[in-house]
Amino acid sequence: MTVTKRITLGERETRLLFALESRNVDLFTLREAARLLRVDRGVAADVLYRLRRKGRVIQVRKGEYLLVPARAGIEGAWSESIFRVIDAILRNGYYVGFWAAMKYWDLTEQVPRTVHVVIPGRRRDFRFQGQPVRFVTMGPARIFGTTREPAGKGTFSVSDRERTILDGLLLPRYAGGITEVAKALWESRHELRWNRVEAYARRLDVDAVNRRLGYLLDLLGLEPPSRLRLGRDFRGFRWLDPSGRKERLGYSSEWGLILNVEPSDLLDGRQT
Repeated sequence: MTVTKRITLGERETRLLFALESRNVDLFTLREAARLLRVDRGVAADVLYRLRRKGRVIQVRKGEYLLVPARAGIEGAWSESIFRVIDAILRNGYYVGFWAAMKYWDLTEQVPRTVHVVIPGRRRDFRFQGQPVRFVTMGPARIFGTTREPAGKGTFSVSDRERTILDGLLLPRYAGGITEVAKALWESRHELRWNRVEAYARRLDVDAVNRRLGYLLDLLGLEPPSRLRLGRDFRGFRWLDPSGRKERLGYSSEWGLILNVEPSDLLDGRQT
């Protein structure tokens, strides 16, 4: 017979959790905890230490904590807590992108092993509850196409569907490869605002993105309401998936691509 160990909470621990939840707070500081408990910071730190050991709070950084909802399971911790932690650390000027954004918009069934966060500068990567968080640096002019979305009791910044697709075409290695991007493009075909896709592509001004997008649209048989003006004055060839094996399976002269992924693999996620 399996005996489940019950985690009990002390009186001060219970009071603090109740006070935070009743105020609809998930991110808080040591000072705020001490004020809610009406104790000094040393006593509050001891309470928070015990709550951390019991998995009810997480230390985001020195003096800052995140309340873990009692209902949060593995998926809840991934989708809510990690995004709130990222927002607490960065505040603004960032966005969660690539595979994690694809997962947020329900464009992939896979939970990414790594959460990639786009920022204009450089930061040290870190881990949150075993989940790697990696930073991708882009120039400030390329930090666009984002939206604030709910997470826990706050919000976080994530690339919108259109930017998520284009980022996957820009750097497929952070989005699970071009096959995952093709699946995401197909899954989002009815939600994408194609005028925005074109505007973003022109703003990014990366011809490899235009090549890959045009090729996938043709392969998947997708016809946006108005033909995207992607331009076709290409010089030389680019890899369809620069993160894949450098195996030349064919060429697309129309889009100036070296095909290193089988078309059947790219069509695998298409539903008829």
